[in-house]
Amino acid sequence: MTRRRRRRPRWLGAALVIVLVLAWSLAGESIRRWLALPGDGGAPSKLAGRLRVATWNLRNFPDEGQDLTLLAARLPELAADVIAVQEIHDAARLKQLMPGWELVLSTAGGRGGQKLGFLYDPSRIELVGAPREHERLAMGGPVRPGLSGYLRVRGGGPDFHVLVVHLKARDEGYALRRSQWEVLAEIVQEIAQDDGDVIVLGDFNATGPTRGGPDAELKALDARLGAVGLQRVVNRSGCSVYWDGARRDAWHEPSLLDLVWVAGLLEAEVAKAHAEPLLHCARHACRPFRSTPTYPERDYTDLSDHCPVIVDLEPGPDDDP
Repeated sequence: MTRRRRRRPRWLGAALVIVLVLAWSLAGESIRRWLALPGDGGAPSKLAGRLRVATWNLRNFPDEGQDLTLLAARLPELAADVIAVQEIHDAARLKQLMPGWELVLSTAGGRGGQKLGFLYDPSRIELVGAPREHERLAMGGPVRPGLSGYLRVRGGGPDFHVLVVHLKARDEGYALRRSQWEVLAEIVQEIAQDDGDVIVLGDFNATGPTRGGPDAELKALDARLGAVGLQRVVNRSGCSVYWDGARRDAWHEPSLLDLVWVAGLLEAEVAKAHAEPLLHCARHACRPFRSTPTYPERDYTDLSDHCPVIVDLEPGPDDDP
């Protein structure tokens, strides 16, 4: 007797496809990021009640060849409440790209005139008091100062200090960077006397010493800033910037220079949060990529070698009296 094979209903295959499509529409982006798969590089949606901070080195803005129309689209797409910026030469032009936002910028910028500061959305965030420029971090003037502001989330949210930095670049600058760490630790201790809720972010240029690597520098930096109560928000993707690479060909190599640190009320969120690089870093999942004049990676060539890095925090209510 021949046993008949039971046929599956015709609708089962179509139903399975519908279920997979719905699942991907609801959680596909989270799955892609968890698996470190390449994507479109855009920012994930921000959950209600979250505080999103970002940092972006804008490569000598406005640099020759920068696509300001593209940048004017990319900045709002971050959906951030506060955006730390570095390497700014023209404050007025940057402000034009973010109508309705406020810009706080340093007066000094080192020998290269690379000012730094932050943009913030006044409908969501208010600046309490005057910002403070920390000239000591410029080490007598050759490098950039630090800039901090005391911010408050409107509607009963917390207030906190944001401190933006851009430390000395390259492996030959390692010794000077270590001196800057000491000054930075002192600054954090000073501003934390007013309020222990502190976010430190920016371009730390943690490339490592000449005869060493970035991992050793990050370990030493973790130890020094950890001693004053800061915790680094982990970047699981492992990069925030691309460079030409040792071969100087069309292949561009990833590196991790842009970091975010948290202390105080927000510190409890560090274990749940992560620093997420966007645009070309996300699009290529922090793997090397080719960019040529014929087939350019537009965000890399037309905006900045650095990627914007975002961090979402759930700060909770204000804990200050």
